[in-house]
Amino acid sequence: MLSTPAKLISGFGYLKCRKKHADVTSAWHNSARRFIVTTAVFVMASSPSWSQSMDAPRQYSKESMQQALQTRDHYDVYGLRFDSGKSTLRHGGETLLDDIATTLKNFPDWGLRIVGHTDASGSPESNRDLSLQRATAIKAALVDRGIEASRLSEAGVGEDSPIAGNETSGGKALNRRVELVRVTDSPEAKKLLKAMSDYMAAQTALSFAYDANLQVITNSDQKLGLASSGTVTLGRPDKVHTTRSGGFVDTEALFDGKTLTLLGKDVNKYTQVETPGTVDHLIDELKDKFGLPLPAADLLMTNAYDALMEGVYDSKDLGSGVINGTECDSLAFRKDDVDFQIWVAQGAQPYPCRLVISSKQVKGGPEYSVQIREWKSGSDVKLGDFTFNNTTGAEKLDINDLKGKLGDLPENFVVGEAK
Repeated sequence: MLSTPAKLISGFGYLKCRKKHADVTSAWHNSARRFIVTTAVFVMASSPSWSQSMDAPRQYSKESMQQALQTRDHYDVYGLRFDSGKSTLRHGGETLLDDIATTLKNFPDWGLRIVGHTDASGSPESNRDLSLQRATAIKAALVDRGIEASRLSEAGVGEDSPIAGNETSGGKALNRRVELVRVTDSPEAKKLLKAMSDYMAAQTALSFAYDANLQVITNSDQKLGLASSGTVTLGRPDKVHTTRSGGFVDTEALFDGKTLTLLGKDVNKYTQVETPGTVDHLIDELKDKFGLPLPAADLLMTNAYDALMEGVYDSKDLGSGVINGTECDSLAFRKDDVDFQIWVAQGAQPYPCRLVISSKQVKGGPEYSVQIREWKSGSDVKLGDFTFNNTTGAEKLDINDLKGKLGDLPENFVVGEAK
């Protein structure tokens, strides 16, 4: 899914990869996981030594904070102090809190997301808990200053989003911060996305072709794209046939309601898994048990809206756009780990025309995109046969032996230690 863009889309998981003589880092977004991970992995260069390149925090001013929220949507705050390992605000931050509250009162249409960050001194789990507790404390302080709680949300990411190295005291100080993010809540954007989800769920038969692009960022910060194309044919509730062909992969998947067949056409090998049930059940089984989501899986599920919206804190209706000659509504959403933008066809058939998911947790912001064409639904769809006929004499393998040959990345990219 966007794979849910967090879950689209819970968050991206990070793996360390090597491309023979070049290190790269790949990021999967759990949220965008069914969609993104379905057909993609984000790849990125090893993290630079931020402590050598980052400046000290700029001097705070109310004007700089307000300007940053107006023009860049976010601002890093360093003037709010906590005792080590504690979430109780220390004396000295009252003026800053007053300024934040005054700014929100001056802009009553703004919402604010308060994100806590820590250095890496404690365990990752305790740091996430502590950062959330600190963000919650700041929210409470703003509510005490007359800001409606409904305008405020909080999150804690612990040490997961550093802006400096943790090797020096200066780097740790940069990482111990509170991020203020101005957010928008667009009922119209949510309404249009829900209409798309309801329309997709109501289709007993649909088919489309797609073009996908997975971006990778190398050690030298060069952004590259891995392109692939494929097709999807779906017969609800329990039939699906997909294909995907790229520079390093040529695969086919068939599900007849009982048996899933995955065929590596380029290697002439296949595997079969017994997993009786609906397409929704199949998508969950593939993702959770085997890490092999189907292409565009989040969009195919009957509860696509819930999957896409999980963890969303910002939504925007950006107006119209045109994809493949079709006028679309352009909608943008934000989560802690990814941003995603989706174009939905206007009119009686609000199907998804294009989806772009951008990582927020790897330097360079690599993207995964998929563009849909040749859309058909209802009686226009030729469902065909969803059972596997081994006409090429393909060799049968265990799924764990075959799935490494079904990915977008070439075999000289190998998974290493976790980041």
